[in-house]
Amino acid sequence: MSMNRILMITTGGTLACTPSPRGLVPTLPGADILKYATEKADIDIYDYELIDSSIMTDREREGIAQIIWDNRERYDSFIITHGTDSLAYTAAYLDCALKDLGKSIILIGAQYPLTRRVTDAVGNLDLAIRTAREGYWGVALAIFNRIIPARSATKMDTVGYQAFDSVTNEYLNAPLPLPEGTPHMRKARRRTGLIYITPNIDPAIIRRHDGFDRVLVLVLGAGGMPRAAEEALDWLKSKQVDVYIKSQCIHGDVEAIYEAHSGVKKYTPVVGTSIDWAVYAIMFGVI
Repeated sequence: MSMNRILMITTGGTLACTPSPRGLVPTLPGADILKYATEKADIDIYDYELIDSSIMTDREREGIAQIIWDNRERYDSFIITHGTDSLAYTAAYLDCALKDLGKSIILIGAQYPLTRRVTDAVGNLDLAIRTAREGYWGVALAIFNRIIPARSATKMDTVGYQAFDSVTNEYLNAPLPLPEGTPHMRKARRRTGLIYITPNIDPAIIRRHDGFDRVLVLVLGAGGMPRAAEEALDWLKSKQVDVYIKSQCIHGDVEAIYEAHSGVKKYTPVVGTSIDWAVYAIMFGVI
């Protein structure tokens, strides 16, 4: 299906950077970004912010979601230019916030600026335009010749062109079926904490999360953790904090295959997703 109505929302990032005395700074607006594209399409521009994505907060993410929601009747596809540091988190936010939208939402970033002689930015920009034009429904990243679903995308490299990968080895090769539900926009209402288990984690650190609604616990391997950490999580549960667990490993899920993994049976496992997506899925109540 050919897509004609595309809105590009610019948010800065390395792709839009130019040099300054203090380092790279995002300065290029959407009109200048599109000058580098070799793919052609009917694209309108919404210059939202020029920001390094490492300092982006959910205030900006909510703003991006609102722009898409407000323009859902005018456009078939949306391209979002973005820094790579939190690109997968923004994709996860939009995937959870915009339910059954039936639109193509393609996020791109780059490891090197468009203005650099050798860069991945032009290829990623062209890939995003082709993808938006062809109608890949849902939220995905267009990075280095691959379309990665938001649910499984995570950053893997700080300098290499293959900056992102799918934790489930899933990539989009054809348009997905349109959703059948009624489109609506969710709000992130649950205060969610993130706990990274280490062999020597102080249980007091875990107990300090008793003011959260839910916590995502990144466990060792397929589901292990020190006994003291497990006891602290049980204490959180007694305080009405919902406990979710996910492996720290990029690939693979939690499993109750060892006696020491008894926590897998007591807590809610999150499987088949990136950590980035899991954080927002819990926050939005998707899982």
